[in-house]
Amino acid sequence: MKAPSIVHFLLLITIPLCYSCNSKTKQEKSYIINGKIEGIKNGEAILAKLDLVSNERINIDTSDIIDGNFSFTGQIESPYLHTLFLNGDKDKIHFFLENSQIDISGDMNDLEKIKVVGSKEDSLHRSYAMDDIFDRKKGMEIMLDYPSYSFAAFTAYYQFQIHNIQLDTLDMIINNFKPAVKQSVYFKHLIELYTTLKRVAISEPAPKFAIPDTKGKIVQLDDFKGKYVLIDFWASWCAPCRAANPALVEVYHHFSDKNFAILGISVDKNKEQWEKAIEADQLPWVQLSTLEGWGEVSDTYGVKAIPQNFLLDPDGIIIGKNLEPEHLIEKLEVLLTD
Repeated sequence: MKAPSIVHFLLLITIPLCYSCNSKTKQEKSYIINGKIEGIKNGEAILAKLDLVSNERINIDTSDIIDGNFSFTGQIESPYLHTLFLNGDKDKIHFFLENSQIDISGDMNDLEKIKVVGSKEDSLHRSYAMDDIFDRKKGMEIMLDYPSYSFAAFTAYYQFQIHNIQLDTLDMIINNFKPAVKQSVYFKHLIELYTTLKRVAISEPAPKFAIPDTKGKIVQLDDFKGKYVLIDFWASWCAPCRAANPALVEVYHHFSDKNFAILGISVDKNKEQWEKAIEADQLPWVQLSTLEGWGEVSDTYGVKAIPQNFLLDPDGIIIGKNLEPEHLIEKLEVLLTD
């Protein structure tokens, strides 16, 4: 499974609180961010994070940039991935924030080489490429080798979603984390996700739903009983989803007359953009959306990043998850052989 569109969101902490620099104890439980970026004179820096419930960006704080310098102070519950936006949304710096003094320096013209000093979590984060978080082998390495890092719980949060990891392995990973990490925000969400994933594991019945199609007609999962069904979670704004659509269209045309159907479930909010994407990508299967973004159905299926898919047998039992088109074809060739 390709890295989901969450990569494009990886911005990103908990709301900072004001504190006094005169108290050493308070300072140890707070953060100070000092930024020095060459190539930028004045402007505004925005500190933001990705909310794991809504999957939306939240702006935490702003700071004036004066002669390339800016600063933030505050407090967070536990280490969390953040993003600094410099003079708009185009130029950004991703880093793990924790309660310590963090110095960020570099050149505006080469943000890939930005230096972040003072965060233990960020040092580990920067030792891996962003794609490593979603790679099965590298992700497993991070989760098992660094149980005292919140970054490992962060990695697990996405690994659990996009890879079909056996439940006993999931248990081992969760139990391996150190007590401090088990108090982190990421671990809290990881446990909630794990509970959901057990309900939608392979061999479990797919949760039922009833969602409007593009015409407003309510479509139920039960309407497709007796068919092999691929539930495809996507959105018009999701670049990896749109890139995968042509291959999925080929799969549909190859098997649509052989007791196979696709149900597209979009986490869009804008109806016009959703419908334009369906038309532009020439998606012939049933398309459903509440047009409320991430919601009850995606939560029920443990989908916090897209694209993701679930293959069901004619009895509505989950028999595959996050299948790439070529693997989906191989599986359907066996299942639908006359």
